[in-house]
Amino acid sequence: MMCCKTKRMLLCGLCLLFCAGSLLQAQSAIYEKDGIVYHLEALGESVFRIRAAARTGSVQGASVQSATAQTFPGESLMERYSLLNASSLSSGSESKVEQTADSIVLKTSSYTLVLDSRDASLTIRDNGGRLRVGRMRFIAPGSPGCVEMAALINKRYEGFTTRRNGGIIGDDDGSLSEADKTEGGDPAKSSIFSIGLSPNERFYGGGSTSREHIQHRGEILRMWATYQHTEIPVPCLMSSAGWGVFNNATRKNYFDVGCTDSGEMRIYNTDNKADIFIMLSDGMPGLLDLYTSLTGRNYLLPKWAYGFCFGPNMKEDQWDILGDALRLREGGFPCDLLWLEPQWMSKHYDFSTSKKWNYEKFTPEYFFREKKYPKQYYPSLFVGRLNDLGYHLGLWVCEEYDLSIAEEDALSAAAGLPQSGQEHWMDHLKTFIDMGAEGFKMDPARTLDEHTYRKYFNGQPDKAMHNLNQVLLPKQMNMMYREHTGKRGWYHYCGGYAGVQHWCASTSGDNGGGKVALFDQLNLSNSANMNTSCDVMFVPAEDEMASLHFGVFLPWMQVNSWCSMFHPFYYNDRTKDIYRKYLQLRYRLIPYIYSSAIEGSRSGMPILRSMPLAFPDDSATEDMWSQYMFGPNLLVGIFSDEVYLPEGLWYSAWTGEKVSSRGENFRCTVPEDRAGILMVKAGAIIPLSDRLTSIGTEPYTSYTVRVYPCGYSSYTLLDCDAESYGYEQGRVASTRFECRAEGSSVDFTIHPVEGSFENMPSECDYHIEFVLDRKPARVKVGGRKAQGEWDGKVFSIKLPAHKVSEKLSIELD
Repeated sequence: MMCCKTKRMLLCGLCLLFCAGSLLQAQSAIYEKDGIVYHLEALGESVFRIRAAARTGSVQGASVQSATAQTFPGESLMERYSLLNASSLSSGSESKVEQTADSIVLKTSSYTLVLDSRDASLTIRDNGGRLRVGRMRFIAPGSPGCVEMAALINKRYEGFTTRRNGGIIGDDDGSLSEADKTEGGDPAKSSIFSIGLSPNERFYGGGSTSREHIQHRGEILRMWATYQHTEIPVPCLMSSAGWGVFNNATRKNYFDVGCTDSGEMRIYNTDNKADIFIMLSDGMPGLLDLYTSLTGRNYLLPKWAYGFCFGPNMKEDQWDILGDALRLREGGFPCDLLWLEPQWMSKHYDFSTSKKWNYEKFTPEYFFREKKYPKQYYPSLFVGRLNDLGYHLGLWVCEEYDLSIAEEDALSAAAGLPQSGQEHWMDHLKTFIDMGAEGFKMDPARTLDEHTYRKYFNGQPDKAMHNLNQVLLPKQMNMMYREHTGKRGWYHYCGGYAGVQHWCASTSGDNGGGKVALFDQLNLSNSANMNTSCDVMFVPAEDEMASLHFGVFLPWMQVNSWCSMFHPFYYNDRTKDIYRKYLQLRYRLIPYIYSSAIEGSRSGMPILRSMPLAFPDDSATEDMWSQYMFGPNLLVGIFSDEVYLPEGLWYSAWTGEKVSSRGENFRCTVPEDRAGILMVKAGAIIPLSDRLTSIGTEPYTSYTVRVYPCGYSSYTLLDCDAESYGYEQGRVASTRFECRAEGSSVDFTIHPVEGSFENMPSECDYHIEFVLDRKPARVKVGGRKAQGEWDGKVFSIKLPAHKVSEKLSIELD
């Protein structure tokens, strides 16, 4: 009989055999100890994939591929349905496997993963020898640790209930299914992946799983999509020490972040295996980049969807809504999208694929064509008249359908195999797109329900599909709309899971527009969800304007009247004026917002940036939730008259007051016509628009650029067309602005545009506004003397049409 040591040596040798004579090409290693098989992979230079499970069959003498297939049969569901692309990080990378007497080493150009064969623990160091990720272990099913963890979770959630809504949203009324009440699952079929923690590490991300903190050390996070509790769990956390962990699991799982043991993170899976991705970078922005490389870059909404999106009261018909549209325009309230709640359907909450318009309330087509197909757009009827006024139309939808049917049919089609012959739920929405709808609000009903009774087409149980459904719904919406129109559409959903950022915008459930929603925005943005919003103004009446202040500085902005009346023209004159000013400010900021959105679609960096994400070296910000950065230069204070200003110089956006901070709290006086704090970082360069009615689809041909000179600073304005997918092929225009302030002189440069997109203007008008302490004595534009206007705080220069291919400089002295 082969001794254990000899067996281990043979298994280690499999790594080297797999190299086929070239260590530089190896990216995988396999090892077994005590019946547990470990499969290690290097994905690029900065990501390691660690899989561990109880062995099924013998791996002796097997290749890495066959041994892995025996233990980890098939691809994960996330990979099968193209929600996770591990190969996206491997292109052009090199790694090698080395064996010593006591270890297996998987080495990339930057990092080294070591498996200690004495106890099967793992560590990661950089190639300078510094420990980056502490001792990692797989704790097998049925072990005392799993039994203990299951008991702890069951006790913590023993009184856990979900809101009942008569079988409409969230947990159904019990007539359809029974929710899984065993939170911890069967410990004999569950497992733990543990990671050692250093004393000073802080952790961020996890999606909407905590509404008390944005720094999660000391918490247990529940990764199970549940209405009004954890609608968008994201099983990924980032450490302030420069590493992140993504748990590739769709079954119920938990992150114990140093709660049970302060020196250990325990990822508890109600499954007998672990599939862990460890990502390494110098900081959290780099980790967001790696995570979105794995699970998909952020979806870029149409440009007009970053304006004001308004949902009228659900009792309104077409005449009321056309009246709303006119009154918004006449009152100076910019708006780009109106959407209809369920009243647009002939049947309330119609989950089916045979839904129709409510022709008693709406006429998207002539009444005598109601039963005729195909459908078409009528410019002279309801949708056409809204379009004439500069509005886009969205529709509310809900579904309860087996989404695996469309996924499996797509895979069959790609393989040249027969289709199921069953309908795909999304297809019926094409009819409404043909009639003029440009997007959909995806309600949680009943996707966020548990469907324990359902036999899924792909053979999987609801325990494996429930979290996944929260991504498949927006994925299929996105793909249907894209294939049918070739354009980006407006669609958002209040559920989600890993990868949802790639397919749609997110909404913070039915959680109002207050503190709960604020925690969701911060935690979701720390989880790479760039396009987040909430039910702005759904708060007590006295807080409505404070919530509006919050909403204006969200990545995308919605006000949903639903059963209320949040129409701006129904308020008293003072409040109406505040409402108007905030919406107009939002529209002035659209170039800045859209540029940040394009950046986020490339890198994973969110528009709304928590303070620890923006200021990682400032320990005072580590769990700060009442403020955030909006893009790189604006600091927004929420629901408080006090704000913390990191070290440096700041300006009040409302009064122009200059504040020098050493990293301190400041109490601010908010003007009567504003409802919250807004500060500007010194050195900021902020592009603004003068379009104060609607954004539309035409590219900007003029900008106002507000400059706050302070030492050296720069800003890159990104732009692309409003609706196409050209940005994915790099059709983006990039304009870099630079400012150098030294002594009494200021030099400002507009560099030639780099890149292009369809219909990009060849010329642009600029109005440059410098925030200064005193009026300049001399001004030159392009080396020639020029004039400007001084109002005591801001010096303004209007430049004639400028060719975007040419450099332009301004000198102030």
